[in-house]
Amino acid sequence: MRVCMFRLYLLCVAFIICVQTSPAQAYVTILMYHKFDAADSPSTSISSRMFADQMKYLHTHDYAVLSMEELERCIKGKMPMPAKGVVITIDDGDISEYTKAIPILKRYDYPFCIYVFTRGVGAPGYMNWDQLREIRSIRGDVGCHTHTHPHLIDQSEEGIEEELFKSKKILEENLGREIRWFAYTFGEYDASVRAVASRAGFSLMLTSDPGSVGPHTLPDLVPRQAIVGRNMDMSRFIEKLSYPELNVLERSPWRGRLNGKVLAGVSITIDEPGLYYPGQVQMFLSEKGRLDTEYDPASGVLVFKGPIEITRKVNRIITTAKRKSDGLYAMDSYMIVLPDQALTDK
Repeated sequence: MRVCMFRLYLLCVAFIICVQTSPAQAYVTILMYHKFDAADSPSTSISSRMFADQMKYLHTHDYAVLSMEELERCIKGKMPMPAKGVVITIDDGDISEYTKAIPILKRYDYPFCIYVFTRGVGAPGYMNWDQLREIRSIRGDVGCHTHTHPHLIDQSEEGIEEELFKSKKILEENLGREIRWFAYTFGEYDASVRAVASRAGFSLMLTSDPGSVGPHTLPDLVPRQAIVGRNMDMSRFIEKLSYPELNVLERSPWRGRLNGKVLAGVSITIDEPGLYYPGQVQMFLSEKGRLDTEYDPASGVLVFKGPIEITRKVNRIITTAKRKSDGLYAMDSYMIVLPDQALTDK
């Protein structure tokens, strides 16, 4: 009888855990770093002491730190999303990543991935090939970040191909294995950049769009949370861990290139609107801030009525909605890019 009761108890516990960590609620936050202790780069650097505090926080709060391989399996539905999942990525291959960050990651035995642009490998201030090979022995991995680190949205299709195919080949020849993951330089993309990245054979492409990975994340538009800058502290770090995926069914304008610099309006349709508090659904545009929107909680349609003129070449449209289940703000963000002609028009 006691054995039966104990088994029943275990089944109840398992059921509760499954409900609390259902696939619809679980998500993975990808952390994006650049430099460490770099006083000359305040917008892309944090202190190694703060980085150590952040890794300690992940450890003491039982976060599951995933490898890129595990992340890919989650995105492609081959592995369930963990309840508290994190991926650690570091862009560019700056030498401070090797001297300051990697010893801390090694302390916790955390997997990580460094995205390098191949022209920088071995240059002053950057990691060399021996160091990149070495990190494989401490659960590190290497991804592609182009050859010369250009703004890809400013390149011709031939130029984009040169950057991606060349850098992938160089990495594979020097590291002796297939390179499957790519991070867009400056986080910028449009339809052409995405298409070339797919043709180059990358299976995951990482953006700088804030948000987290969920069941509806596209493999070529994987969001990341930037953990950089003078204003970064532990409270902001913890906040960036708390934005689950917001699934958007329709959006206007669409991702990537716009037709012109004047938008007739902005609208999105949220999936399963009943999951969110109607009064806590908001939309933001990078260069304008919070937009004055109208929201229909029955249909999930959130609308900003324009027209509105865009002046920056690159903007992000960000939508947040507070979940009823846990009070977290689910987030969707995507990039829009002005056509080249609009930049010269007066």
